[in-house]
Amino acid sequence: MHKRRRPNTTDDYGPGKFGPYTLADTSVTIMTMPVHDPKPVDIRSRRTHDPNGNPLRTRRFGVMELDDTYSEESGNVSDYHSPQLACVRSCDWTDQPCGLFIEVDKIRIEDHLWFWHGVETKRTTPSPCRFEGCPDAGTMTFLSRHIEGVHFSASYRCPYCKKLSARTDSLIRHQKGCKPLLASRAHAEHGKYEFRIQEMIKAVSGYIVPAHNAT
Repeated sequence: MHKRRRPNTTDDYGPGKFGPYTLADTSVTIMTMPVHDPKPVDIRSRRTHDPNGNPLRTRRFGVMELDDTYSEESGNVSDYHSPQLACVRSCDWTDQPCGLFIEVDKIRIEDHLWFWHGVETKRTTPSPCRFEGCPDAGTMTFLSRHIEGVHFSASYRCPYCKKLSARTDSLIRHQKGCKPLLASRAHAEHGKYEFRIQEMIKAVSGYIVPAHNAT
């Protein structure tokens, strides 16, 4: 079974690829529409039902097929940009290629791996990553976080000093000594008003598509 290769960086594109990914954050307003895919994935052996027997759903945007099967528990995915848009990346799982694109979010990735590939990522049993070209050959407990950060290149930005970090826990540690943040807190304390730390900004790169009702 042969599998289409898709870009994992903003400047890697060529035959079988739609074009460069687009960096997205809270200010995203653009949309990239793929129109040509000369090497589609062979999906004849992919799953059609989830482990509970429910039919799996997809939707299309141009020639791009999007995963539209999510559990009710995954409905609280945070918005990084306009609620009308979503940032998606290709699933490069090699055991049973699905040819689908997934929203760049750990919860969406968890659901996708479970529904389409039968991989449980929400429990304590470690699983190996079977993404094409994965540099980590071992098993890992936080597989969805690994895919989001390593394969989908998601990062988090400090709203005070703009420092980027691949993981939220690393950014939290950074903020304990972030000088602009500490100065802002000190200013609030001096003025005797409540200080509320700003939320970190998630930066993702991928294809920007309609979040709903794609045709």
